[in-house]
Amino acid sequence: MWKHGLAAVAVISALAVSGCATRSRVAPTNLCEDLKVSIYFEDGSAKITRDARQVLTEARDMRATCTLGVVDVRGLADAVGDPAANLALSEQRAKAVTQALGGLGFGNVRIEAVGATGAATAAGELRPLRRRADLVFRSAGQ
Repeated sequence: MWKHGLAAVAVISALAVSGCATRSRVAPTNLCEDLKVSIYFEDGSAKITRDARQVLTEARDMRATCTLGVVDVRGLADAVGDPAANLALSEQRAKAVTQALGGLGFGNVRIEAVGATGAATAAGELRPLRRRADLVFRSAGQ
């Protein structure tokens, strides 16, 4: 159990220090709780980067001893430009992540694409860096 915890800390620390385009938000106290991860994309792109694959592989390794239920994938896009184009890009991002997950052995994946919907806070402020896909690895029974 320590091995997985230290590996997660190492990945998070390395990504935070490097300032790369992909960051992981991994914060479960129990390795079999829901695991949340964000994969970031270049502007206007749905291509999975090498760093993103590394984050997905680390998430897979952390979940290896757990009974996984489903992985929820939500594709997002920035709140600028054409809403239809943003929705299409969100869908492409969600599908790219789903395909990468399939290559890592994850078969039960639910996807959602939201485009720029929800890009503004309740106060009307734009949320920065929505060029991402958010994933939740859910434990069985959820």
